[in-house]
Amino acid sequence: MNKFFRRISLQAKLMLIGLIPFCFLIYLTYQVFNEQTEKLELFNNYRDYINESANIGGLIDALQEERKFSFDYTLMKGRRQELVLQRPETDAFIRKLVSSNDPALNGFRSYTRLGELDAIRNKIDSSLIDPNGVMHYYSNTVFRMNTLNTLPPANTPYLRPIYKDLQAQKILSEMTTYLGIISSNIYNVLHTKKYMVETLYGTIGTHDVFKSYQAELLVKASPEVLERYKAICNTTALKPTMDYISTLFRTFQFDDSFDAKGWYAASDEGSNELRKLQATITKRLNSRITRMYEAEQRARNLSLLFLILALVAVVLTVAYIVYIINRMLKELRKAAEKISNGETGVIINAESDDAIGSLARSISKIDKNNQALAVAAFAIGKNNFTIDVQPRGEKDILGNAIVKMKSDLQQYSQEMEQLVSERTDELARSNEDLQQFAHVASHDLKEPLRKIAMFSKILSDEQKDILSEKGKVYLGKIRHASQRMSTMIEGVLAYSTVTVNEPPFELVDLNLIMEGVMNDLELAIIQKEAKISYSSLPHITGIQLQLHQLLYNLVNNSLKFSKKEVAPIITISSEIVTRHSTKKGAKDIPVKFAHITLTDNGIGFNREYTERMFGVFFRLNAKDDYEGTGLGLALCRKVVHRHGGEIYAEGEEGEGAVFHILLPVNA
Repeated sequence: MNKFFRRISLQAKLMLIGLIPFCFLIYLTYQVFNEQTEKLELFNNYRDYINESANIGGLIDALQEERKFSFDYTLMKGRRQELVLQRPETDAFIRKLVSSNDPALNGFRSYTRLGELDAIRNKIDSSLIDPNGVMHYYSNTVFRMNTLNTLPPANTPYLRPIYKDLQAQKILSEMTTYLGIISSNIYNVLHTKKYMVETLYGTIGTHDVFKSYQAELLVKASPEVLERYKAICNTTALKPTMDYISTLFRTFQFDDSFDAKGWYAASDEGSNELRKLQATITKRLNSRITRMYEAEQRARNLSLLFLILALVAVVLTVAYIVYIINRMLKELRKAAEKISNGETGVIINAESDDAIGSLARSISKIDKNNQALAVAAFAIGKNNFTIDVQPRGEKDILGNAIVKMKSDLQQYSQEMEQLVSERTDELARSNEDLQQFAHVASHDLKEPLRKIAMFSKILSDEQKDILSEKGKVYLGKIRHASQRMSTMIEGVLAYSTVTVNEPPFELVDLNLIMEGVMNDLELAIIQKEAKISYSSLPHITGIQLQLHQLLYNLVNNSLKFSKKEVAPIITISSEIVTRHSTKKGAKDIPVKFAHITLTDNGIGFNREYTERMFGVFFRLNAKDDYEGTGLGLALCRKVVHRHGGEIYAEGEEGEGAVFHILLPVNA
């Protein structure tokens, strides 16, 4: 494992470090999201519970209404229309509960006797059941349905803000159920006038339970619900209903305050007041639980957003730290590579006090030491042997090597100075001998040629009548060959003495040079009706005579190789360009050049001879067609190279030629 972690890249190590908090945040995000989702689901379940509780209460109320109408119909065949209209409302609540997903309601029709409802209705419609049987069935079913309406656990923290209303809703549901039973029994007695006292005694337990729920409501309900309950008890139809019931169970005697019909209307209106209060509480519960659900949903979304932002922040922070460390290390690597390649004066920023900063300072110290050694080596290379070289220790191979080099070079320099002095004297004598040889060779070679030319001319003049035509041709060829030989000797002499005893460089105006060239070639220009144009040629540093020779040869070349019966047009232009030096050993730095172009409309040349045409004695055309020595362009290139420049040509056969000359502006 240790070897594995050593072998992986630094970037991977840093990513692994950042991965730990990233994974923790992902886990935390997952946990918070699940917790918040469960909480939202719980609130949704509470909302479903409230709706389900309202549906159970609604079914109980519907059953109690159907009980009254069924009892009246069984007793005296009355209120049939109300009964027919009430049954679909009861069935609608049953269908709602049947479609519920609450496991607590699975199969509730079987154990609440609701499964017998259709059979009971058939018996009622067929008069096969007595009023007491109707009252007994519906009352038992209502009691059983009421047991399904339970409260969630009181210790649930999320329900604390609404738990009082949940309790009030449940208590009111119980009170409505028991009040309905009491009212139905009283209605039965008032209608039949039978078993009055017995019915009251039989119902006293139900009344006591109702009173206990009323007392519980007064203890557990919120102040707002209590205020509303007290208001309906004192100002609505519930007051005479409750007063009449209290009087009955206190005296156990019926008075003439209500008959059956009046009691039905009053008790039904009073029960409706309780149902309205229960509906108001249910509506408020739904509203509050919805707000709580939405608030919790917003809290979940905010938490999720915060955690996502935290994840993004962690990722960005880790990525930025990895980027900064990588950048710092790359800078150190580049600096180390420069130092390893021999560079000095490398700028290294040691910005931190950690391991990277310490490494940067160490590399900077190495660079300074190398720079000091490089300065010393450079000075020694310049024959400055007085510079002090201090090795960094016994193991400093480079420093000790420079000390040894200083000693050896100092001794070698002394020996070379003596040798150079001797060789300089020899070179001077050699140059003097070369000049003498050139002049002697020129004189000795040209003298016989002059005699050959002279005697061949005398022979041709004096013996022209005797000589045959072939003889005249032969003498002409001898004279022509001697002239060519003389011209070649002059060319070779000029080519060989370009760099011998040449004058120093000076500022030369190429416009003045061109004026001299035009004067020298005036006769040829007139004969060929040539048009030569030039303007604003630059001033450069060079040797005036050689530059004259350069431009003379190029212009003469264009005049010589012009097309037959076509007037030569020669254009010379220039511009200043920046290029790298063409001198051998020169530093690779930008240098300003005068780019001179000479364009003509002559016979041109084949591209494959572009390089060879500057060679010594190389000719592109037959010597009988165009005279010359084959040294003109070779001499041009030698002059240009002598000035640190470059020359090249472009052209096509029959399309003219363009010569490009690059000469340093300040040589």
